[in-house]
Amino acid sequence: MTEQTTLITIEPSRADFIKERADRQSKNNRLAKTAINTRDLSKHINLKEYERVLCEVNLTSDQLLDECSKNTLLTIILAGRCAINSSRQGTKDEELQISTCNTISSKCGVMIENLSSTAFRPTKDGKLLTKAEYNKQLADKTIHKNDCLKSFDARITGKITGWIFAKVAIGLGGHQDNVFEEAHTFCEWVIKYGNKEEIYIVLIDTDLTTNYNELKQKYENQPNIIIGDHVSIQQYFIDNYYNK
Repeated sequence: MTEQTTLITIEPSRADFIKERADRQSKNNRLAKTAINTRDLSKHINLKEYERVLCEVNLTSDQLLDECSKNTLLTIILAGRCAINSSRQGTKDEELQISTCNTISSKCGVMIENLSSTAFRPTKDGKLLTKAEYNKQLADKTIHKNDCLKSFDARITGKITGWIFAKVAIGLGGHQDNVFEEAHTFCEWVIKYGNKEEIYIVLIDTDLTTNYNELKQKYENQPNIIIGDHVSIQQYFIDNYYNK
């Protein structure tokens, strides 16, 4: 009798960034409502938007909060207006991207480590500075903030080594153009200064199809640049590094 071997396969994990943002916005609204009810506006409130509301209704903060204490509906409306905007909490989206990818990549012998926004900064002249190196050079005035690009978002170790630029760009808005501008700048830096033995991933989840396709087509022939969303990047690791 022939012994049959069962192949173990894995598939990419999927994250719903639109739902995640909506859920996070609901939570932000609840936190803002609590802040208003307790009169503690030191956190969970967009203070600039709150100041705009005060100007529009021509009330002091105490007067507005007094009105809210008598009217739950007004409190809910004010909380929705002044809550932190979940679409502006990009680091939370990036953390989800990276952790989702790492769930699968780690099974392929590739570890993806989420980095702080100051951990590793590439400079415009090709250096890669740690936080300590950057702070020292800043103090010595041998470097300025505008001499650096956006910090790397994640580090790749294991069967391969490299770096990740991660972004979620969903919906219209001026700041979305900056996302793709930063992605192009990242790729150009890699072409000019990147380590040929390392891999550089542009991990970008977006509904801006035209911008995404232009980015992907421009750099698709670069051997150590990979561009994709969180699903296709996981599939890349599965196809190339998973031992079935």
